[in-house]
Amino acid sequence: MIVGYMRNIKKPQKFVRLVAKATKYNGIDLVYFTANDVDMERGVINGLMLIENKWVRKEAPVPEFIDINVYCFKHKKVMNFLRARSTLSSGRFAPKDIVNKRVLEDGVFAHLVIPSESITDFKTFHNFLKKHETIIIKPKLGHRGEGIYMLSKNKSDYILTYENQDTKLNKRKLKQFFKNDINHEQYIFQKHINSRTKNGEPFDCRIRLEKNGLNKWQAAAYLIRIGTGQKIVSNVAQGGSVSELTPYLKANYENWEAVRDSLRDIGNKFPYKMEQIFNKKITSMGIDIGIDQDGKPYLFEVNTAPGHEFAMGDIALIKSEHYKYRLTKTKSKGKIQGC
Repeated sequence: MIVGYMRNIKKPQKFVRLVAKATKYNGIDLVYFTANDVDMERGVINGLMLIENKWVRKEAPVPEFIDINVYCFKHKKVMNFLRARSTLSSGRFAPKDIVNKRVLEDGVFAHLVIPSESITDFKTFHNFLKKHETIIIKPKLGHRGEGIYMLSKNKSDYILTYENQDTKLNKRKLKQFFKNDINHEQYIFQKHINSRTKNGEPFDCRIRLEKNGLNKWQAAAYLIRIGTGQKIVSNVAQGGSVSELTPYLKANYENWEAVRDSLRDIGNKFPYKMEQIFNKKITSMGIDIGIDQDGKPYLFEVNTAPGHEFAMGDIALIKSEHYKYRLTKTKSKGKIQGC
């Protein structure tokens, strides 16, 4: 049996080698490929397979199941070709503002949604800022914490923070910023949640999930990501550190057990709710949760193309078991739709 692993990077990363080894243990060969490796005329993949611990170029039929992330969807012709011949693992739910809206409408996890608005005029923008005093302005389709601003009211002036730089603005300059620097259709405006360590550094909890060998969601890790030396984001891609969940909560919250249980409840139930709300089945998910000073959780983001910088081994093992499940089901029932 063969499983596909499609990404946009030509050379397989260290993590893919772990996945290929774990997959081979289950009697399945993994073929790694990019859009350029798909021969649509002949209906084959000219990908890479791990043979005696070396990546070797091999020709393979289109696998019945392909692990793919959302960044490959830009190759529309190739994706349509593969979708007609295989089952694909991934998909994107919606931009952040639509996710928030749908979760609010559903109601079950409405308490996690941060007050936010899509704003097109300065008056509404200014009133939103006055109401919440500090707000976050971020791209609806953001990536790794890029392009995020924090804006605070400071007496008669305003403090705009971008990356690690503070800029003092008067109202006239604030209007200029709103008019010239923000594409209102591509940004979302949110109340700032004070999810910070005792040292004032931003942090969040990343719940990293994969579908397992029973086709159920399984948490590979609950990690606290701390933006060491940062002012807005806690994404370690921009520098920072990580901590295990329980030790961090014990050191920072008197009600740490209740906070831990609420996070585990989110990890156990929220992935299924997202699939239900958007009627999409996927296999990987990262849920980013902020926690305020009282221990209340807030939804920062749902990522359907989460990284694997941490808990690599656990993620690789869970993926390999899910591949076995998918291919066994496909073999016994013919091609299946969705995940």
